[in-house]
Amino acid sequence: MAVNRSYKDSVFSLLFNNPETLRELYGALEGVTLPPDLPITIRTRSS
Repeated sequence: MAVNRSYKDSVFSLLFNNPETLRELYGALEGVTLPPDLPITIRTRSS
């Protein structure tokens, strides 16, 4: 069975490249509400 990597990558990028979406996802997973003025920094590793 072939894996559609571009689809998986697009979902990952949608969730983790937008600070507001990331704030909501983190809050839902941790059961907390992060204040909207709390700065979010997205850091990635370079290969």
